[in-house]
Amino acid sequence: VSVLADEILKNVEYDALRIVFNKFHSVVSFVPTVSTVLSPEIVEREAESGGKLGDLDSYEVEGGETKGEILQNLAEFQFSCVMFNAVLENACSEQGARMSAMDSSSRNAGDMLDRLTLTYNRTRQASITTELTEIISGASALEG
Repeated sequence: VSVLADEILKNVEYDALRIVFNKFHSVVSFVPTVSTVLSPEIVEREAESGGKLGDLDSYEVEGGETKGEILQNLAEFQFSCVMFNAVLENACSEQGARMSAMDSSSRNAGDMLDRLTLTYNRTRQASITTELTEIISGASALEG
């Protein structure tokens, strides 16, 4: 996932990315979900304007990174996390759908086996009844 995230961040120009995935709700249900990730440039512009991100100058940062570098790193980390979460949620939804499908198939196979067993037993019983009728008829013909 991180390789894909790095490729997108390096080669794709965007203001906002929308990642669409199936969010796992339960084994039998999942919800199509859209997650939006802003580009590092938008995040930096928002931080400079003092918008929703607040004032980053009020925090002390070790390592000598500039505010732009910090925001770039955070934006890349957030994008990777959102991508990883989307992949995990989608995988869980897929496994839930597979479990549900296999459970349904197993139940249907059991029902089919029960019906076939009943049909087989009825056919066998009819065959035995026919043979007994023929034996009794043959014995009656010999006596009489």
